[in-house]
Amino acid sequence: MRNLFRSFFTVSFFTTFSRILGFIRDIFIAKYLGSTVISDAFFVAFRIPNFFRRVFAEGAYSAALIPVLSGIVINKKNNKDAHDFIESTGSFLFFSTVILTIIFYLGMPFFIQILAPGFTKNIEAYNYAVHFGKIIFPYIIFISLVSHFTSIMNVHGRFAAGSFAPSLLNISLIFSLLVYSSFFSTAGHALSYGVLLGGLLQFILMYGSILKFYRPLLKIPKINQKVKNFFKLFFPAIIGSGVIQLNIVIGTIIASFLPIGAISHIYYADRLNQFPLAIFGIALGVVLLPSLSKSIKKFNFKEINNIQNRSLEFSLLISLPSAIGLFILSFPIINILFQRGEFLPIDTYYTSQTLSIFSVGLPAYILIKVLVTCFFAREDTKTPLYISIISVLINIILSLIFIQTMREMGIALATSISAWVNALLLFLILKRNKDFELDNKIKKNIFKIIISVLFMGLICFLLNENWFVNLDQMAFSLKVSLLLIIIALCNLIYTLLIFMLKVITIHDLKSYIKK
Repeated sequence: MRNLFRSFFTVSFFTTFSRILGFIRDIFIAKYLGSTVISDAFFVAFRIPNFFRRVFAEGAYSAALIPVLSGIVINKKNNKDAHDFIESTGSFLFFSTVILTIIFYLGMPFFIQILAPGFTKNIEAYNYAVHFGKIIFPYIIFISLVSHFTSIMNVHGRFAAGSFAPSLLNISLIFSLLVYSSFFSTAGHALSYGVLLGGLLQFILMYGSILKFYRPLLKIPKINQKVKNFFKLFFPAIIGSGVIQLNIVIGTIIASFLPIGAISHIYYADRLNQFPLAIFGIALGVVLLPSLSKSIKKFNFKEINNIQNRSLEFSLLISLPSAIGLFILSFPIINILFQRGEFLPIDTYYTSQTLSIFSVGLPAYILIKVLVTCFFAREDTKTPLYISIISVLINIILSLIFIQTMREMGIALATSISAWVNALLLFLILKRNKDFELDNKIKKNIFKIIISVLFMGLICFLLNENWFVNLDQMAFSLKVSLLLIIIALCNLIYTLLIFMLKVITIHDLKSYIKK
C-alpha cells in the first residue's frame, strides 16, 4: 500500500502540473476563439483523436498490456519473452494507427458528418471541422506509442515520465496560440498544428525514457499465447474503459444540433470537471492496475482486499468535496477563468450551468476508474464492456429527452446519471462475484466523509452567496482573491474534520510517505 500511494502522489503531482498548464491553455483558447464557429469546429475535430488518446492512454491499452506483462515479469521468465511481447504489441499498435490515420484522413468529411451531423446545415463550421480534422488526426500515431511506452514503464513502477508527458501537449498548444497571427490564418489552424507538435514532443520524451528498459523495434507481430491474451483483453476494453469519453462524444453529436457555442460550452465545462478526475481518478487507476495485477498473480487475497478498499475510500474522500465545490462555485470559476475576449457573459452562464450538472457525476467517474481497474487486473474486460453498453444507451435516451428543455445542460445531466448507473453496476457485480468486500474501516469512514462534505458544502454555499453577489462589477484581482480564499478555507475545514473524525490519522500519513 505504501508503494501504491507514493506512486499515486507522483502521478498526481505531474498530472496536476499538466492540468494547470491545461487551464492556461483553455484560457488562451477562450480568449482567442470564445464560443464561435471556429472553436466549435476545432473541438469537434480534436474530439476524434482525443477519444482514441483517452481510451488508449488511460484505459484499454494499459488494461490489456499491464496484466499480461506483469505476469511475465512476476513469473521471472527471461527478457526475451518480455521483449517479444512488447515488440509484437507495439508493432501492432503502430501499424493499426497508421492504417486508422489513412482511413480517417480520406474519410474525414464522412466522419465529421457522424460526429457533428448538425454541422451539415452550417457549411462554414463543417468545412473548418474537416480541415482541422485532417491536420490533427496523425497525432494518434504518436500518442498511441506514448501510451505503449508508458504502460511498460508503469509495470516497472516508473510513473514520472508518463505523467509529465501530457504537459508537453499543453505547452505546444499555448505556444501555437501565441505565435498564430504570424504563421496561420486562424487560431484554429494554429491549434491543429500545435496538437501534432505536442504529440511528437511526447513521443520523443517517452522513447528516450523507455530505452532504459527496452529498445523498441518494429517487426511483424508474433501471435503467441501472450499476444492472444492481450487481444482478448484489448478489444472489449476499448469500450469498457472509454465509457466516459463515449458519453462525451455522444453529447457532442447531439449538441451539434444546438445553437453555435453549445459544443464549446460542453468542452470548457468538461475540461474543468476532468481536473479532479485526472488528478485523482485517472492517477489512482494508473498506479492501481499494476499493483493490483501483481497481488492477484501472487494470490495475496488480504492485500488485494486492502488495496481495493483503501482505493475506493480514497476516491470518495477526494471526489465528494471536489464535486460539491464545483457545483457551488461553477459560476465564479467560469467567470474568472474564461470571461474575456470572445468569451461572453452568456457563455459564462451556459458553461457554468453545464459544469454544475457535470459535477454531480464526478464521484461516479472517479469510482468507475477504480472499479473498472478491479476487473482489468483480473483480466476481465468483457464485464465493463457490457455495463458500458447499458450506460451509453441510458445516456443517449436521456440526452434526447432532456435536451428538449435543458439544451447542453440536459446532455450533462444524462451523462452524470449514466455514470452513476455504470459505477453502481460495476460495484454490485464485483460484490456478487465476491471480488470486493467492504471492510469495517471503509463502512465507518463513508459516513464520516459524508458528514464532513455536507458541513464543508454549507460553508462554501454561504460564502459564495454573500461574496459573489455582484460578480461582474468586481475587480478581477478581488474576484480571484475571494475565490482562492473560499477554496482554501473550505479545504482547511474539510481537512480538519477528516482528522477530527479520524478518517485519516497522522500515523496513516506517515505510513503512506515512509520509505
